Amino acid sequence: MSNLSVLAFDERPRGQGGRGATEKIARLLDSSEIDAPSSLYDEALSLAKEGRFAPATDRLRMLLTLDPIDSDASLLLGKVLAARGQWQEALQRLDAASANGAVIPTSLRERVENALRNQIQDAEEQRLRLAARERSEIRNLRAEAKRLRSDNAVLDGQVQALYKRVRLWSSATALVSGCAAALLLVAIVSGGKTQAVSPPTTEANMAATTMATAEVQLPATPIEERAQTPVDVVEVAPAVAPPVAVTPTATEMPPTTTTLDQATTHTVVSGDTLGSIALNYYGKSSKWREIRSANPNTLGKSIKLSLGMELNIPVIAN
Repeated sequence: MSNLSVLAFDERPRGQGGRGATEKIARLLDSSEIDAPSSLYDEALSLAKEGRFAPATDRLRMLLTLDPIDSDASLLLGKVLAARGQWQEALQRLDAASANGAVIPTSLRERVENALRNQIQDAEEQRLRLAARERSEIRNLRAEAKRLRSDNAVLDGQVQALYKRVRLWSSATALVSGCAAALLLVAIVSGGKTQAVSPPTTEANMAATTMATAEVQLPATPIEERAQTPVDVVEVAPAVAPPVAVTPTATEMPPTTTTLDQATTHTVVSGDTLGSIALNYYGKSSKWREIRSANPNTLGKSIKLSLGMELNIPVIAN
């Protein structure tokens, strides 16, 4: 009823409306002495013999519309429908023919019933096959979903491990950068590299040696006897002291200085610092503040340099 309620049969009638059109047609045919049922039956039988079952079915349906209790027409229609493989309706037409007094051949009924039973069985088997295939597909989908969830869990674990490694690397990088910046700041504030100078040595230190003189022991005799007794004088060569290792004086090499007649630019390369750049251009690493002040947009108050950075080198008074 819910499906029929949405249908609005609001078409306009073609004539005066009313009922009994089939009975009117039948009476009109009878009054015109036209045997329509016989003509339709004979034409349907001829078409069925030619194998033209569709038009034969139309003729027989028209005949049964005019005369619903025509048992012969119902039997013939049942056979035509069986030939077309429409077993369910064919059995209904055979039952209608039997109810109206027609004798149905036993072989025909058995054939139609067996065919209908086989059709129902085939449909049931097809339904079972479809249901089994649907269940198999559902199992496969569930297995695939389980596998995807497992893969997703593995990927989540890998992503979390990567996040941890990134955080560790970030912390280590920040620590190293902070230490490097602190060391660089200390180096710049202290005025560049500190060189150790060894204490100077002189030529006197290099030539200083200790001469060992061997004492000659004479026998204990009176002075007179000693004067009369010749004494063999033994000449003893002076002991030469081993050479003293002399540490050369470590002197600081003068920095390379460049006299700037006009301002220039410097491209930062690996190993550059503000102190080393000031030492290169001005001969004093303590002039790094002038370079930072000349590059407010590039450096601001920072002393951190990047490779390829362009720095303005101003002319300053020595």
